[in-house]
Amino acid sequence: MSKIVVLSLGFGSFRTGFPAVTARLGEVGNLYMQFTGNLPTAPDIPQLLRDWRLMYTALYQSDGFRGIEIVESGITHCSEGNFNDICQQLQTRLNTWFKSDGFRKIESQLRTQLNPSESVRVIIESNEPEVWKLPWHLWDFLAEYRQAELAFSTPDYPPPAYQVPPQHRKAQVKILAILGNSAGINLEKDRELLQRLPGVDIKWLVEPERQELNDQLWQAGWDIIFFAGHSQSAETLTHGRLYINQNAQNNSITIGELKEALSQAVYNGLKLAIFNSCDGLGLARDLAAAQIPLPPMIVMREPVADQVAQAFLKYFLKNFSAGEPFHLSVRQAREQLRGVEHDFPGASWLPVICQHPAVTPPTWKPLVLPERQRDTIPFIGLSKWVAIVLVAAISSYLSFGSQLAILANKMGLKNHQNGQLLIAKRYYNIATVLNPNYAQPHYNLGWICNENLDDKDCAEQRFKQAALRGLPDAYPELARLQLQQHNLESALKQTWDCLKHSDYDEVKAACLKNRGWVRWEQQRLEEAEADLRRAIALQPDSPHAYCLLAQVLETKGNHQDAVLAWENTLRYSDYNVPEQDECIALARENLVSSRTKLNLTVEIREQGTGNREQ
Repeated sequence: MSKIVVLSLGFGSFRTGFPAVTARLGEVGNLYMQFTGNLPTAPDIPQLLRDWRLMYTALYQSDGFRGIEIVESGITHCSEGNFNDICQQLQTRLNTWFKSDGFRKIESQLRTQLNPSESVRVIIESNEPEVWKLPWHLWDFLAEYRQAELAFSTPDYPPPAYQVPPQHRKAQVKILAILGNSAGINLEKDRELLQRLPGVDIKWLVEPERQELNDQLWQAGWDIIFFAGHSQSAETLTHGRLYINQNAQNNSITIGELKEALSQAVYNGLKLAIFNSCDGLGLARDLAAAQIPLPPMIVMREPVADQVAQAFLKYFLKNFSAGEPFHLSVRQAREQLRGVEHDFPGASWLPVICQHPAVTPPTWKPLVLPERQRDTIPFIGLSKWVAIVLVAAISSYLSFGSQLAILANKMGLKNHQNGQLLIAKRYYNIATVLNPNYAQPHYNLGWICNENLDDKDCAEQRFKQAALRGLPDAYPELARLQLQQHNLESALKQTWDCLKHSDYDEVKAACLKNRGWVRWEQQRLEEAEADLRRAIALQPDSPHAYCLLAQVLETKGNHQDAVLAWENTLRYSDYNVPEQDECIALARENLVSSRTKLNLTVEIREQGTGNREQ
């Protein structure tokens, strides 16, 4: 898991300085270290930034990014040479600012705690528009930490969104691709690049009307939203506007007008938003102001040339779909734009990530499910005669064992879901014979043995067989069985194997929850709390993790957080799921007493404060 640094500039400005800069270091859901410092006054930096933007705009408005005569704020001529000079001045001044005594001690602590080979996400928190406009990627620290990339956030943000778990696992990444007002630009290249992606299901909206866009955002299941076309932000990075068509009226829409639709898209599982359009920082800040807990976004900080937008999209999609982490895919694509800067100066300064600090960016691999996971989708279309043909064909068509094994596993799942457990077991066993290396039927047999037949020995053997065949999902089940028997050492080994072999957040969350359970049994409370919070960060709707966390917090005397954990236990528990019944009972039993203890603690503190005041 990558490290995260949340760098909060607090209140202040370039004119007055930033007297209370804070850096928090750790992982999502577990920021375990904090350093403080400050940044001095630097009134010349905004002026350098304004000069840079004036020159960039002049070059952007010219034909082919060549020189243009312009009279504004003392700039009477702009050439690529002038532009390169102002770029260098701004970079030098920024790093001088970062080397000030108050900030250098923060950077020194980061260098002490972070290895240059580690994957690191640095999130800058600030309300100052000019802070967002700064080219933070020029910070010398990032030149040495090649696996790090920056993102921006406001200091105020809502909790991460609870997302409805999908009813069925998806075999393809669902993309809503919005091709807006294309006056003067060519969007066909964007379409071509998206269509080349493996395993995608794309819905195209070409110059949609407002209502059509709104209706599509309300549809369930979008993994990625992509917008290409014209957009615009005010100088204060507010009132971001998307130009969605070329109609004389109603040709644009604001974030405020899409607030409910975007919130619903997040609730339905949206993982990523890409705005491959001009001047997108205002869109990101409007989303933050609307308290929409959007997943990570990619925007362009300034007006962007058509060719630059397309080049970035090509590089990013190639890196991301090949399995690179999201933040590194953006960094690599941004740096690859250096190759076009002879024709398009400043191109590598444009792409920016904006994101909620507590949300883990997606990776491509879990979005495109491998075959073994797609096999767990219930196979509804088979009728009874197909099952008869399947059994009859076993002896005659062993050469097609792998395909028949998949079919047998699907038939087992269908009968399993219908409560026909003995028939389901037969099909699962047939699948293991047809393809001895097929892990999924072993896992499904382990599930029947454990949950339906209460045969722990059978369950353990089957889950072990599934794990040996490379199915990470089996490790949490093995650990849970060992925990139920109080075999802590064995359970701990299973969690280590799980975290070593699994790339899936859901599986990692289960393993971290089990390790937190082990540490709770060992009364190693700090480690237990850290693991359980990491599990919740990866899977925010896990009632078992909240239930264990609440017990840990109660023991530590943290009644305020315990109350919240008990409430979340009840919020995410399902009364109809038997294995969640114990957590429901514990939460109901302890919630009242925890609230009472919390109120008593508050009263004692208030009385103590009153006595001191007397």
